[in-house]
Amino acid sequence: MLTIAQAEPERIAEARAQLRELLHDWPSDDQVDSAVLLVSEMLTNVLVHTDDDALLVAEVSGDPGERRMRIEVTDTSDSLPHKRRPGELASSGRGLVLTELLADEWGVSPRGEGKTIWFELYEPTESGELPGEPESAA
Repeated sequence: MLTIAQAEPERIAEARAQLRELLHDWPSDDQVDSAVLLVSEMLTNVLVHTDDDALLVAEVSGDPGERRMRIEVTDTSDSLPHKRRPGELASSGRGLVLTELLADEWGVSPRGEGKTIWFELYEPTESGELPGEPESAA
């Protein structure tokens, strides 16, 4: 658990480092990179689009070979995120598009005050398949 205050955006780098440390034995470097990118996007969005601090919670659960990582970013703003269609030269607006592309699952959970945006990534099996995917025909 880590709080990123509005006045301390440099702590996003600390959040990325802590996430990499948590995922030190995750078998897919691509998924670790995706998780780090999405955390950066989610935390930055809170700091840019709200007047609130961001609370980051990251957890890994399950048995080796069947683990799942769940990342949550909570803020006290009731404003829900919405997907935009940024132009080719736009410098922002890609956060939810990236989340849809990179996460196995994601969502927004409204709270009594504020919301939690979350995503999950599932550990690939030894064959490289993700849990719940049909095995490839040989």
